[in-house]
Amino acid sequence: MRTQDAAGIGLSGLCLVHCLGLPLLISLSPALMWMENEFIHIGLASLALLVWLTVLPKWPSGPAGLAMKAVAITGLALLFLGALWEVSETFEKVVTSIGAIALASAHLMAWKGSHKGSVSHS
Repeated sequence: MRTQDAAGIGLSGLCLVHCLGLPLLISLSPALMWMENEFIHIGLASLALLVWLTVLPKWPSGPAGLAMKAVAITGLALLFLGALWEVSETFEKVVTSIGAIALASAHLMAWKGSHKGSVSHS
């Protein structure tokens, strides 16, 4: 797996943990309340964008590459939408979670695509 794609998948997982697991962690330790700061959400989305921009040139061109890029752009847009548009906490969690899963899926598609056609030597 390319390092950047692995980082993208890991960062997407971190976004999910931040979004879905943070309320539980805060209920167990109120000292973690600072992690609900919107700057963290925007920071994670920005970091995801930077990782994607570093891996983008390595993704394939053609229809498969276009599909991966469309999924990734959708995921990034949803991450930023969840970070910037304060409709409700539920909206933010749903949109961010879908965005993180879409972005991780795009990185996984890129990784699988980079190994497609490689021959295993046993």
